[in-house]
Amino acid sequence: MLFQDAALSYLHFAFAFILAGALAAEAFVLRLSVDGRVARLLLRIDLFYGISAVGVIVAGVARLFWGAKGASYYASQPFFWAKMATLALIGLISIAPTRAFIGWVRRAGQDAAFAVVEADARRMRRLVMIELHLLALVPLFAALMARGIGG
Repeated sequence: MLFQDAALSYLHFAFAFILAGALAAEAFVLRLSVDGRVARLLLRIDLFYGISAVGVIVAGVARLFWGAKGASYYASQPFFWAKMATLALIGLISIAPTRAFIGWVRRAGQDAAFAVVEADARRMRRLVMIELHLLALVPLFAALMARGIGG
């Protein structure tokens, strides 16, 4: 049981680190002038972000049901729910950048001289930065939850 719990924990953390890295990469790349090439790069980074988000969810659900503490432990922890709410908010915010990146790539495919208006790129960067700042709360909530604080 301990090895299984450790393996699930490792997967959960590995996907979380990939997710954080992808978000940081998006924030960095959005400081560049966004043309078709950069838009395609952003969409590829966003794909890593999406895959890692699914990985975090799947590994987290696996920990919930097959981890050492069990679902009843987590369900009674307010910081578990704070963590879930924060992740849900991050997911909702991430819809706008993903849709923008897809639109930018489509427009770049139709117009070789395509370039994103700087204000639009700044707006998407601001959203990505909000996601990153919210993501910084998740390890705090996880640490408090793991120690049974607040429950």
